[in-house]
Amino acid sequence: MFENEKVNHVKFGEGNVLECDGTHIKIVFYTQNLEKTFSYPGVFEKFLNFHNQDAQARVAEELTSAKAEELRINNMKRLLYMEAEKRRKQERLLKQKKK
Repeated sequence: MFENEKVNHVKFGEGNVLECDGTHIKIVFYTQNLEKTFSYPGVFEKFLNFHNQDAQARVAEELTSAKAEELRINNMKRLLYMEAEKRRKQERLLKQKKK
């Protein structure tokens, strides 16, 4: 996906992408010949950026999509939680009426 693209990390400095599978990105950093694997695309939010502006723009789009999906999932979880709470309240009321 981004193989051989040059990147810059806030702590490890400049590096080169070895592989990216859509969920993880593996990079070798020049300073210490250090190989690291990061969560993709989340690492680009604060710690990593591409030298190539086209690649950086692509990651920005993927970050936006990932955030939108996370928001959608969190909203669904909240809805399910609220429905479960509503059912529990109704069950408690029914138990109280039976007594």
